[in-house]
Amino acid sequence: MLLMVCITLFLYTAALALANGTRLHSETLLISAEYFIPFIAWLVGTLVVQRNIRRKLPNRDPWILPTAAGLAGLGMLTIWRLSPELGLKQSAWFLLGCGLFLIALNITDLIKILKTYKYVWLLLGLILIGLTFIIGVNPTGSGQRLWLRIFDFYIQPSEPLKLLLIIYLAAFFADQIRPNVSWLSSVFPTLVVVGFAGLLLIAQRDLGTASLFIILYVLMLTVTTQRRRLLWVIPALAFLAGTIGYFAFDVIKTRVDIWLNPWLDTSGNAWQLAQAQIAIASGGLIGTGPGLGSPQFVPVAVSDFIFTTIGEELGLLGTSAVLLLLLVLVIRGINIALSSKTTFGRYLAFGISAYFALQSIFIIGGNLGLLPLTGVTLPFLSYGGSSLITNILAVLLLLRISTETSPEDIPEKVRSPYRWVTAIIAGSFMLIAVWNGYLAFPNQEELIARAENPRWAVYDRYSPRGEIYALSGEKLVEVHGTSGSYELWVNEPQLSNTLGYAHPAYGQSGLQSSQYALLRGYAGVPWEIRRQHELLYNQPPAGLDIKLAINMALQNKADELLGDHKGAIVLSNAQTGEIYAIASHPSFDANTMSEIWESLMQRTDAPLLNRATQGSYPLGTLASTLAYGSLIQSNHAFDLGSSQDLFRLDPYCYRAMQNENASLNAFQFGCESVAEEILGVTDPTLLQADLEAFGLFSAPDLAIETAQPSPALTVEQLDQNPLLVMDITVSPLQMAMVAAAITNDGVRPEPALVNSYLTPEGDWQALGPGKTVTAVYTPSLAAEIQADLRSSTQTIWYQTGHALINQKEPLTWYIGGTTPEWSATPLAIAIAIEEDASDLALTIGNTLLNLSATN
Repeated sequence: MLLMVCITLFLYTAALALANGTRLHSETLLISAEYFIPFIAWLVGTLVVQRNIRRKLPNRDPWILPTAAGLAGLGMLTIWRLSPELGLKQSAWFLLGCGLFLIALNITDLIKILKTYKYVWLLLGLILIGLTFIIGVNPTGSGQRLWLRIFDFYIQPSEPLKLLLIIYLAAFFADQIRPNVSWLSSVFPTLVVVGFAGLLLIAQRDLGTASLFIILYVLMLTVTTQRRRLLWVIPALAFLAGTIGYFAFDVIKTRVDIWLNPWLDTSGNAWQLAQAQIAIASGGLIGTGPGLGSPQFVPVAVSDFIFTTIGEELGLLGTSAVLLLLLVLVIRGINIALSSKTTFGRYLAFGISAYFALQSIFIIGGNLGLLPLTGVTLPFLSYGGSSLITNILAVLLLLRISTETSPEDIPEKVRSPYRWVTAIIAGSFMLIAVWNGYLAFPNQEELIARAENPRWAVYDRYSPRGEIYALSGEKLVEVHGTSGSYELWVNEPQLSNTLGYAHPAYGQSGLQSSQYALLRGYAGVPWEIRRQHELLYNQPPAGLDIKLAINMALQNKADELLGDHKGAIVLSNAQTGEIYAIASHPSFDANTMSEIWESLMQRTDAPLLNRATQGSYPLGTLASTLAYGSLIQSNHAFDLGSSQDLFRLDPYCYRAMQNENASLNAFQFGCESVAEEILGVTDPTLLQADLEAFGLFSAPDLAIETAQPSPALTVEQLDQNPLLVMDITVSPLQMAMVAAAITNDGVRPEPALVNSYLTPEGDWQALGPGKTVTAVYTPSLAAEIQADLRSSTQTIWYQTGHALINQKEPLTWYIGGTTPEWSATPLAIAIAIEEDASDLALTIGNTLLNLSATN
């Protein structure tokens, strides 16, 4: 078995050594030879120990050393993979542990000495714990001071105290629990000792170790007193202690809240647990491959969460092997206890086995979300010299006891509690294995797809994303660098709201987020190519380029005209819905996210918001246009030229008419009087149907994020108060599609921003046009509305409007389109400016519509 462990760890080391070259897709052989340092240290230490125990302990249990050595070797290599500095220290700790193992191995009466001087060992452990209150430190420089510093090494006294306490309890119970000694007299001194040790740990806020002590004590009471009913004390104590701790200690409250729902605060306290579960899911069945995962996203991966690192890189098969080895170690230890010829040996072997089991259950259960986090180490695997040496010496004691077997089986009454405890431990391991499998396989896709998963940022460094082009071929976003240092560069930063950013710290937005599947190579690439890259490199293939419908001449003009004004512009093809220009101001530069993020968060003008698609503005007096179509359909007699309210002008529409030097047209320039009068006489049933057909109560189907739609108004609401239409919130994108419907013979297209993508074969595959369309008006009705809004000097129609944002800040609307006399592609436009700026809106709208004829 030890030979198999050696071969397995050598192959694991070789895979780690080749991982960097694999990630970089290197055509030459790149070997990171430093990974062989921990392997050689492990191999030397293990073989020396093996040689000595073959000579000193020929009748030992043959499973214990290979199992423990395999776990320790896997831990050393995994720690080195995460941090070479800590890996070197762990290797030194391992060799020191092997040296102490050999020294203790040569002590002939070791077991007898431990039993005889049980009070000395206990006192020593308590003194070490006490010293942490005086000269304790924390290696990180802050937090709980649970360590003692000796030169450049740190010792955590609670680790050896676990073994020393087990030795004390085993020796005490072996001497005191007899038929002629009352049960209370036998137990009370140990209760005091364990209680005192527990209080010391609680005072240090080392609540995980304190919990471990209590449960370990109950288990030892169960087997020594042969009272199986004591097992029910464990859940009772856990509930009681958890309830008290929840209200008494903030750290317990936080950990319990995270345990109950790890997805409530994934950017704060729950980040660690959320990332741990994502790591397990990322590993899946066979893992990403040694050295090819991203375990660095899980905080404290070298110690508390080393199990998730193994899960990510070795998959369900790797974690199942770890669970199996731990369970073998525990069960063999309990078998050693049952075969021991001395009572002390039996209790000591059982205590050590229970200690291994409880620590494993505590920390792995916490990693997987089955238990609240405790902060104890995973035996043999987690980083920590104190823990590793304690585990190595515990193995020595098991090997020693295994050589001193009883010639007769112990009575069934004595054996029974051991079997119960073994069954409970095995059941706990089985539950952990099942839940681990659920996270790694059935729940894998859901966890990997969560927004909290940042592994895409690593993929982007090693496998290039697709680039983004404008319709005429201008490169809007390109990829710079080589494998291992790829980065995105936005050539048109004024389009950052739409193109988006992909930043490892701040996530993804815009097209980088919505078109991730294509840009990242998950869509449009044959399955066998994707699978090949995942298996070989743990990376998706190179992403696919996409082409937008954006016309850069129109886009640049739109940005120039909007200038420093807050607002948005959407210019589209009225027939297909393809967006030729989409401007949102203020904007930001996606190339400088690291430098400007904090300032962006402090700004009050929301530069990260894409006002064109995510802006939510009140419809205001533009409601007159939507209601006017319903009014015509109902055959209601209404003369725009003779209405008594037309000349009751509000200042906004009056200024708009002045700016345009237009004849008096209160309808076209969005006067409130017209809007109110038309809404007051419109059939609410027809109006409600038209509002739905225009898509005002549903989110547009677009390639980037859009605003939440306004709640639908019912016929009853419109009948009671038709002016509610003016309060409907819409985006400029939605109003551009309204304008498209009026321009396109009453047919509303769905907006389209992405035109096509470049297939692996080098062909552009169309994506944009071809979506469903909705008939809102008849062609004649659309033509009648156009006629009433037609420009007197150009082949376009338009309407301005206004509203108040938050009932106080003025908003200027402009919608328009081309008329049937237009000889080029029919166009539609919507403009929203967050100020009283009808002159600017008219200039932008008329300029862009006429400029489109030449572009």
